[in-house]
Order: sequence, then structure tokens, then C-alpha cells
Amino acid sequence: MTTTFAKATAVRIGIDARFFGPEDKGPGRYTQKLVENLEKIDIRNQYFIFLRKNRWYEYQPKNPNFKKALANYEWYSWREQLFFPFKIKKYNLDLMHFTHFNAPIFYRGKFIVTIHDLILRHFPTSRKNLRNFLFYPFKKLAYKIAFDRAVKKAEKIIAISKYTKDDILKHYKINPDKIKVTYEGIS
Repeated sequence: MTTTFAKATAVRIGIDARFFGPEDKGPGRYTQKLVENLEKIDIRNQYFIFLRKNRWYEYQPKNPNFKKALANYEWYSWREQLFFPFKIKKYNLDLMHFTHFNAPIFYRGKFIVTIHDLILRHFPTSRKNLRNFLFYPFKKLAYKIAFDRAVKKAEKIIAISKYTKDDILKHYKINPDKIKVTYEGIS
């Protein structure tokens, strides 16, 4: 008796690695280790790693299925929201992974998002200067819209702890099965 298995089709996956490396603290280190370890274990799928210009040379793919893509858009900016979705679309991705909550609100493709915490929701910050004072209500609203959309539109949410998952569920009425807890590892 012979069994024939259909060869699985490779998937085109994008990873928002604009936070890449230890200079960008938790999300940067998380993104760096995610990409480096995916390179070691996935030889089937094709990956497009979106990097900012200042991180371009920090990442050198070791797996031929991993390609760099320039996405020189500042985090939390209008350019990120307006132009990054068009850049992603050029790559005809099956899935995009945003490694931080700031998935562009105009992105219409399938995506997953990693949520590290809800600290900005619990402890909003504002600097004590006139410019920030005037724009703070707008920034707070923009954060809320981006975060809410990421939670609601993501195919799946990766939470870095059970606490983060529970915190998301406390503030959003979504199916708990949509959230997968994946603890951050160590080097």
C-alpha cells in the first residue's frame, strides 16, 4: 500500500522587523531572535524581512528563503500608516507578522500580531511641553484606534505571557482561542 502526500505549498510570509536588534529593547530583541530562529527551522516557506535603513546591515540572511525588504518608515508615523501597506502589498504575501501592535490601519491583508503588553493603555505618557500637550489627545486616540484594529483584525494574536493574554481579554471581547501565549526565550 502506498500513500501519496501532497507536497505543501510554500507560504509567502512578511515580518515587520523595523524593530530589530537589542537597540530597540524588548520588541527589537524579540524580532531579532524570531527571525534568526525561523531561519534555522523553516526551509520551506519564503520570508520577506521588512527593515528600516538604520537596521539594514544588522541583519544578513543565512537561509536562501529569507530576503530583506526596505521599509524605512518611522514607527507610529503617518508614513507608516499610509505607505507601509503599499510596500507590503508589492510582495504578494499570504501572511504578515507585525511584531508589535502597530499594524498599519490601512493594511487589508491577513496578519498576525505580537502584543507584548498593554502598558500604554494602563499608563499613557505625555511629556510636559506645549507641542506634546496639544497633540497628546490625538496621539492617544491614534494609539487606541491602531491597537483596537490590530486586536480585532488579526488572524491570531501572539501574547508573550498569560498575563498579557488575560489583560487583552479583560479589555476586548474576542475569542480566547485567537490568542496564543508564546513565552519569550533566552539566548
